[in-house]
Amino acid sequence: MRILHLSSLYPPEQVGGAELMVETLARLQADLGHAVAVACAARQAAAPVVQDGVTVYRTGYGTPFHILDWPQRGRLDRMRYKLATQWNRQTLARMAAAVRDFAPDLVNTHSISELTPALWPMLRRLGVPVVHTLHDFTSLCTNGAMVRDGRACTGQHLKCRIYAAPHRRCQRAVSAVTAVGSDILARHLAAGFFDAVPPSLRRVIWNPIAPGAPSTRRLLAPGAPVTFGYLGRIEASKGIDVLLDACRRLPPQGWQLTIAGRALDGLDRYRARADGLPVSFAGFAGRDAFLDGIDCLVVPPIWPEPFGRTVAEAYGRGVPVIGTAAGGIGEQIGPGPWLVSPGDAPALAAAMARIVAEPGRLAEGLGRAATIRAGTDPDAVATAYLDLYAAARDAARPESRSAPTERPQLSECRP
Repeated sequence: MRILHLSSLYPPEQVGGAELMVETLARLQADLGHAVAVACAARQAAAPVVQDGVTVYRTGYGTPFHILDWPQRGRLDRMRYKLATQWNRQTLARMAAAVRDFAPDLVNTHSISELTPALWPMLRRLGVPVVHTLHDFTSLCTNGAMVRDGRACTGQHLKCRIYAAPHRRCQRAVSAVTAVGSDILARHLAAGFFDAVPPSLRRVIWNPIAPGAPSTRRLLAPGAPVTFGYLGRIEASKGIDVLLDACRRLPPQGWQLTIAGRALDGLDRYRARADGLPVSFAGFAGRDAFLDGIDCLVVPPIWPEPFGRTVAEAYGRGVPVIGTAAGGIGEQIGPGPWLVSPGDAPALAAAMARIVAEPGRLAEGLGRAATIRAGTDPDAVATAYLDLYAAARDAARPESRSAPTERPQLSECRP
C-alpha cells in the first residue's frame, strides 16, 4: 500500500507527542514493506528526501511565522497566525503537489493545528480516501487543549465555535477517523464531528510506545523515602501547581519529588512554590533513566489530555502512576485509588500520602500495566492502522482523480 501521512510538523521539528507518533508509525509501516511518505510544514521548503525509509516532503509554511517561534510572539501576532492557518493557500497548494507526486492509495491526516482544514476536501477531490487521527482538540478549540487561563473548559467558548466552523464543514470529507483515546473521540462526536463516518470506521488506537533499554530500577528499600516523579512540560494546564499544592499537605518526611521538564516561563515561580519541600528540579532528563530512578509517577493535568504518553511509558518500565481522572490518563489507569479528580489538590495529596504510609502498595498500581503494554505495542498499533486503512479503502466510493492542473479550492470549508 502507498500511504501518505499529513502532519503539521515532523521530526526533527517537533512540538509534542503527535509528531513523535507520526514518525514511529511511518517507520513501522515502511519496515513492513509499504511505500510511506510524510508531508509536513517546515521552516524551509525542500525537495523530498528519504528519512529512515520514509519519503518526507517539507512544504515550508504560509503562516506569518513558524509555530516554533510562538513563545516569542505577542498576542496580535498569534491571532494573525490562527487566522492564517484557516486559509493557508500556500501550504494547501504544496500539500496537493505532494499528494500528486507521491500518488498514495490512502492519506492519514494527523494534527492539523498548523494546517488548513481545507486539506480534507482537497484530498476528496483528488480521489484519495482520508483517515484522520485525533491527537488534540484543534477542531474544537483555538489552543487545541480545551483549557483556558489554567482551567479546563466545560464547553466551547464563542471564539472557539467561530474558529471551529471551517473544521466542521471540511470534516465531511473524512472517510474514517481514529483517536488516541476514547474521551477525545466521544467529545468530537458529541460536538457533531465525523457523524457521517460509519461507526465501523470510528476506532480508538493508542499511540505506539517503543520499549526502552532494559530497566535498571531497584525496589524501594525498607525505610527509604518514596520518590515521586513528574515528567513533562512544566505549566499550569499540566497540573504542576496542583501537584506542588498537594505536596504541601504531605507528611514532612518519608517522601521526595523530582520534577523533570522545561517551563516556557522559567522555573522561578515553581521553585518559590516548592520552597522548603523535598522537591528537586532535574531539568531535561532521559525518559528511561528518569523513570528507573523513581518509585511512582504523578500525572496531574487539569485538561483532558487525549492520550497521556508518560503513563504508558511508566507502565512499560514497571512504575505505577497516580493520575487525574480525565481523558486518556483516566482511560489507561482505570478506576480506583490511583485516580483523582482534576485540580483536586487534597485528593491528590491523599493518594500520595497513602503510598508514603504504605509503600508496599506500590505494586498494586501495576494491575493494568500488561494491558497498556499490549495496547501500545508498536507492531499491534501498526496492524490496527493497516486494518483501518483497508476498511476505509473498501468503503470509499469510487471518485475520479482530479486533473494535475486543478487548483486547490478553499470555498468548501467557508462557514
